Amino acid sequence: MKQALIFSFLILSGCVYRNPLDKADFRFQTLNTPPYVLSSWYRIDQKGKPLTIYVEKEQIDMEQRTAATKDTSLNVAYLGRPCQYFQTDICSEKQDSLKRQKAIQKGITQLQKKAATDTVIVKGF
Repeated sequence: MKQALIFSFLILSGCVYRNPLDKADFRFQTLNTPPYVLSSWYRIDQKGKPLTIYVEKEQIDMEQRTAATKDTSLNVAYLGRPCQYFQTDICSEKQDSLKRQKAIQKGITQLQKKAATDTVIVKGF
């Protein structure tokens, strides 16, 4: 059990360490989207302007994170998928894709409110 815990910590810390958003001018925020907790990084330079949100695909890769860092739009965000960075009790159960999609939609709505915009461009969802 102790070895599994240490291994999990090393895996998770490795994912966070390699995230290009950590080195870019993005702020980190967790989003409560019951039954999940989502990770988000955002850069909002001008509220009210369009927001581009990159949603992580089901397969872990760097494509969406890298695309977000290269996006020169005024308002850009990256949204991790459910159970990608934060594990809640539901993560150990069989995943319900409808619940996951609703959680992502709630996360998009929260980021949209943060940017105070009516225009959202979602990529990857």
